[in-house]
Amino acid sequence: MPFVKTEVDIRDDYVLEPVDPSWLKEGVKSPKHLMLDPEPCILCRACEDVCPWNCIFMLDTGIVREAVDPATGELVERAEAIFVVDDNACTRCSVCVERCPSDCLYYARLPEGTATEGGQRPMATVPLSQRAEEPA
Repeated sequence: MPFVKTEVDIRDDYVLEPVDPSWLKEGVKSPKHLMLDPEPCILCRACEDVCPWNCIFMLDTGIVREAVDPATGELVERAEAIFVVDDNACTRCSVCVERCPSDCLYYARLPEGTATEGGQRPMATVPLSQRAEEPA
């Protein structure tokens, strides 16, 4: 029996703020950031629930639906939710990585050139094989 995505309460009240570039240069934290592999993600939100610093959010795509950047707009069309990590609050404790039942969280450096632009992480998607059938 295929996995059927259930209704989830995805937040829509988060205010997106870029990471301060001067903070990134201080080097007080690991240069690696929490990343999401969206393909195995089942949107269970266990990472958000277990985070001791409350810095992980699964957000409604409507927040950036009218994005000026065409690349972001294309990603939003395919995404079920936006995966956001508050890098200012994240301590890289790995609790979320250990809790993830689908092994889709990991630490890596942000792609070249994105650190000064606030960083970009993949948006959360539900793989086609796991999507619920649309009602007829």
